[in-house]
Amino acid sequence: MPQGLDARKAMIIGTAGFTAMLCVMALEDAGVRPQDGEIVVTGASGGVGSTAVALLHKLGYQVVAVSGRESTHEYLKSLGASRVLPRDEFAESRPLEKQVWAGAIDTVGDKVLAK
Repeated sequence: MPQGLDARKAMIIGTAGFTAMLCVMALEDAGVRPQDGEIVVTGASGGVGSTAVALLHKLGYQVVAVSGRESTHEYLKSLGASRVLPRDEFAESRPLEKQVWAGAIDTVGDKVLAK
């Protein structure tokens, strides 16, 4: 185990990292490529979301992070998010709007991306 990393931290990173990478692989399996456009990540302030932001950025994707916590916006940009949107922006329903994202990793669920 790397120095400075105890078993608990390794398990936390491992679980979030594994889940985030499964999401990235699902996007790639669906044929989504970096040149296709922006990928939105909801719940980007959490473990899976923030790891997904970093992974997608390293793979060359343009990442838009969605977070309910304004205090994390600079942190998410440091991970590679090109933009950070407040979760409140998704509160209003907009049916039949044209496609905005090339893909999404939704760690929040519920109705955030349905709107």
